[in-house]
Amino acid sequence: MTKSMRLRRRREFLAVQHAGSKIGSRHFLALVAPGTAVGSVGRVGFTVSKRVGNAVARNRVKRLAREWLRTHGWVPAGRDVVVIAKDSAASLDGLAEVGADLARLRDRVAAW
Repeated sequence: MTKSMRLRRRREFLAVQHAGSKIGSRHFLALVAPGTAVGSVGRVGFTVSKRVGNAVARNRVKRLAREWLRTHGWVPAGRDVVVIAKDSAASLDGLAEVGADLARLRDRVAAW
């Protein structure tokens, strides 16, 4: 994922959190807001708090989610999305389980 495809600064995350709509799935929560530039590529950011687990578990959840996103490229153009991992995300075993939950989330984000 290139830098233009990611939310990178705290103020970008906060802007989506304040202006965004919540869309939930079993293991993830997505906050969706209109993008800052018209016609821009969709941007995504991941948040995994300490409630999910230790650093190893948090990084594993982020790596799996990023990999699924990289291979499936689901962020709609012109939208900013913050994906927040719930506590149960640490119990997911592999890319298939993460992908199944993110696919359900993708369908709901696309309909937004």
